[in-house]
Amino acid sequence: MHARISQSDVVRWLVLLGLLGCLLVVTQPICAQESAKFEKIREMSPDKEFGVRISCSSEPENPDKIDPDLITAVELVSLSSKNIVVNLGPDYENLIWSKDSTWFAYALPSGSRVTDTYVYHRSGDDFTQLETGVQVDVEGDVRNQYVHPIRWVKPGVLLLEQFDIFRGGNGKDATYRFTAKFDEKTGKFRIILKKRLPSKE
Repeated sequence: MHARISQSDVVRWLVLLGLLGCLLVVTQPICAQESAKFEKIREMSPDKEFGVRISCSSEPENPDKIDPDLITAVELVSLSSKNIVVNLGPDYENLIWSKDSTWFAYALPSGSRVTDTYVYHRSGDDFTQLETGVQVDVEGDVRNQYVHPIRWVKPGVLLLEQFDIFRGGNGKDATYRFTAKFDEKTGKFRIILKKRLPSKE
């Protein structure tokens, strides 16, 4: 025997489905609003046209020390249009601007053993990512390497610091302070000055 479905049952199901559809439509904007209940702009360019926007799922207790678990997005944005220029990610470190606001650099860890510096150059309203992995070549078996930008000497000329940890240790870890200049012909940075810093021990 097959149970018969009455016309009233069909109408009831259609009404229920309609109500569920309405609930989904109504709750979607609410969820979208909850994804960024708090935003903070920091590391603005000298011309005040760009800045790093930190978006959070809720308002942090201390806006100067935001709990990483609250962060939903970290992006470089145009402050006038709010358009995203670069998606930096929550792990970025030490973003620095050139004085003319046409260059910026930041460090980004790649796992626990490597940190690279990323460099961008502005042309009009767009930024182009240039060479990554600007570093001093060293002898030995490097286990960990951390490269961070320090400051722009002038537009296109960047001061960086590199810390290398070698396999086996034995106090042979090395820190270098070096200056890299962008070569427009090759589209790459070349090291024009480097210095090994004394050991901190």
